[in-house]
Amino acid sequence: MPQVDGIDGNSVLRREWRQLGRLALESLATGFFVSLVLALAVFIASFEAQAAGGDPGQGALLLREAAGTPTQAPLLATDVHMDVSGMVARVRVSQRFANPTAQWREGVYVFPLPEKAAVDHLTMHIGERLIEGQIKERAEARRNYENAKTEGRRATLVEQERPNMFTTNLANIGPNEEIVVAIEYEETLRYDEGSFRLRFPLAITPRYIPGPPGAKAGDDHDTMPPTGQVPDADRISPPYRTADEGILNPVTIAIDLDAGFPLSRLTSTYHAMNVEELPGNRFRLVLTSGKVPAARDFELVWTPDVGAAPGAALFTETRGTKTYALLMALPPSAPEVLTTRAPREVTYIIDTSGSMEGVSIAQAREALGLALDRLLPGDRFNVIEFNSVSTPLFPAPMPVDSATLPRAKKFVAGLRARGGTEMLPALMVALAGEPESSLVRQVVFLTDGAVGNEDEILRLVHDQLGDRRLFTVGIGPSPNTFFLTKAAQFGRGTFTFIGDVREVKEKMSALLRKLESPVLTDIAIEWPGGADAWPQRVPDLYAGEPVVVMAQFPVGTMQGNVAISGKRSGAAWHALLPVGDGAPAAGVAVLWARAKIDALMDAGRQGAPEANTRDAVLDIALTHHLVSKYTSLVAVDVTPSKPANVDTVNTALPGNVPEGLTGFDQLPRTATPGALLIVLGTLLLISAAAVAGLSRPLRSSTTRGV
Repeated sequence: MPQVDGIDGNSVLRREWRQLGRLALESLATGFFVSLVLALAVFIASFEAQAAGGDPGQGALLLREAAGTPTQAPLLATDVHMDVSGMVARVRVSQRFANPTAQWREGVYVFPLPEKAAVDHLTMHIGERLIEGQIKERAEARRNYENAKTEGRRATLVEQERPNMFTTNLANIGPNEEIVVAIEYEETLRYDEGSFRLRFPLAITPRYIPGPPGAKAGDDHDTMPPTGQVPDADRISPPYRTADEGILNPVTIAIDLDAGFPLSRLTSTYHAMNVEELPGNRFRLVLTSGKVPAARDFELVWTPDVGAAPGAALFTETRGTKTYALLMALPPSAPEVLTTRAPREVTYIIDTSGSMEGVSIAQAREALGLALDRLLPGDRFNVIEFNSVSTPLFPAPMPVDSATLPRAKKFVAGLRARGGTEMLPALMVALAGEPESSLVRQVVFLTDGAVGNEDEILRLVHDQLGDRRLFTVGIGPSPNTFFLTKAAQFGRGTFTFIGDVREVKEKMSALLRKLESPVLTDIAIEWPGGADAWPQRVPDLYAGEPVVVMAQFPVGTMQGNVAISGKRSGAAWHALLPVGDGAPAAGVAVLWARAKIDALMDAGRQGAPEANTRDAVLDIALTHHLVSKYTSLVAVDVTPSKPANVDTVNTALPGNVPEGLTGFDQLPRTATPGALLIVLGTLLLISAAAVAGLSRPLRSSTTRGV
């Protein structure tokens, strides 16, 4: 072979082929790497869009049709009127749907109600016409609604998704038409720490849905797909409108309050109200601004004047052959808390998931700091943070001393909201260990309760609680009060709602006093005449909490005394109340039925056969005309109104993200596909290593000529 400029020609040729080969391999590896990066980016983007419940920038009044084009949605406004007398509130919620388009539309709206609301009435108003709703078994009500929709008739369907979450479907809203759907319910008021509290939820905090997503079911309204842990995820995850997109769904609130006694305080906690005082300890209240956005829960609190606080109250109602009674008895006030109390073991669980971002996490940190300050030498404690993972401060509860307490305070000060709401593992950690202890063992759980697998968590509390007491603290503008109240009930503790950072000190101080106060336990109630009373097992009570029980009697047998007994500070406690002195009150029968349904559902959560629970609930709900998990209210117009050849556009009406909740677009609302992401990440690392290896200079095998 000839030489070229002193270089052997074969060596040059071999080197050029190697260089070409290396370039080809680098191109292939780089292309593979880039393809993986692009695929991963597309996957993550599509997953995040799904987890956020659709395109967050689409605007709540511009909803996608089946063809994917944006269209204007029906408008919604809500008017709430409450009649309050004694311990009972009768509430009417009127939802006004207006269709500003030229199309026939179906509206779907998910909305909150109080967790103990006994929903028993539905009307649909079309101009001057009024159509009454009927209670039906849930599947039958749905069939009636779908048949009416297909036949072009207007229809309304109200279904319960959770005891505090409902759905209204409204079929065939005509072009430029307004239809009013009115729902009525009854509820008992909460009396605690010497005050009555009336709450009305106005927003739903977005729920975290655990478990891998399955196939999406039902109509596509930017809802979450069902999972194995939450099979109805698409029913409890409505679309949301974020604050920067504006506010939806204005609400008016008017209250007629018949307190029945002089008041020392009447306060609307989170909304300004105009108050008109009327004769006879009655009051008329309306919102000062006229209307407010449905973005934060409403609460009204009133305190009886000194000497007017009820020691006991009995309300009765007779329907047919039955008399129904509502009993409230307030045990004597607890003595002053002793400075030398018994040692305690307290585990604090704090939610740092994405839904706690904003005001909620600030409130939670401050509340937990106050709780740590109340610990004494001799106590043991731990702090468990949870979001997508659980992070205990210590492997097990540790003694309070000069090393552990400052470390805990530093840990709490550094908490930040991020990630999902994997609540179950955190409770498993807190409830692990020996089932019994010589210490007073308490678990304080601070969260907004924004989960979809409530029943699964409640079963864990019931099965693993042991001798502990669970106290829940609802944080934020719109916590999941059904779950938090029920968890405290299952945990033989109490529920505290903190809706504003300014309330943290007052409400946490009240809770901490309860933790340190004697409890009324082993409560038993004996009714005359063989009453059917609910709940059958009264939960433990803490300072300032009353005994509240509903009962049903045959007419004419309600005579004698109700005997209440229990243990207080280890000593026996008794009280007798004459049942003949009950004040007449409408709605007590419905409240009894709601209490019985609630107890039956609790038995189902604790393992009772589903078929037995369903049959028993159906019997009570159909008899008393109540919405439940197994029954719905449906109202159907008899006259077709929509032309047969015109299609109906189905629209999910969005709600507001609760006030103060920030970073909603980044909140994970379902579990992430961790295994797939790990595989993709591994492939990316392998690709990067391959590129790096090929990019290193090749050792030359050529020889220079002589």
